[in-house]
Amino acid sequence: MTAESFPEIHSPGMRFIARVFRLRDLIFENAQREMSRFELSPVEYSVLATLRKTPSPHALRPSDIYKGMLITSGGLTKVLKGLEQRGLLLREDDDTDRRGSRVRLTPAGIELIEVAMKTVIGSDIAMLQRVASPEQLDALAEALQPFTENLDL
Repeated sequence: MTAESFPEIHSPGMRFIARVFRLRDLIFENAQREMSRFELSPVEYSVLATLRKTPSPHALRPSDIYKGMLITSGGLTKVLKGLEQRGLLLREDDDTDRRGSRVRLTPAGIELIEVAMKTVIGSDIAMLQRVASPEQLDALAEALQPFTENLDL
């Protein structure tokens, strides 16, 4: 699409949006390639990373896991079962709510997600550093801060 074929949307704002979307796609595609090395889907990676970022013993209620994810509770249940079958997490009764359960990383789950997170993040940063220095990336992060902070509803 060019300015001649649809001039109404040719603007600095639209160019910015298009580039942000494309950059997001490039980063996500790179991250997916790295996750696949660990036989993890993006949603499995997200679940394990969410649990790992939680203080020890790295346990949450399933409802707390899927709050920030674009997945239904039924979809999350399927993912949790698969991760449990692989020995990466355990389901336990919730001591604070007899009706609920908690999901906790196993030592194997902790080990896998720590290596996977370092690999994925390292690869994403290396990809960005092919075109920008750490100082430039820091400046870009600062420049985007007002957008992410002030537009986040």
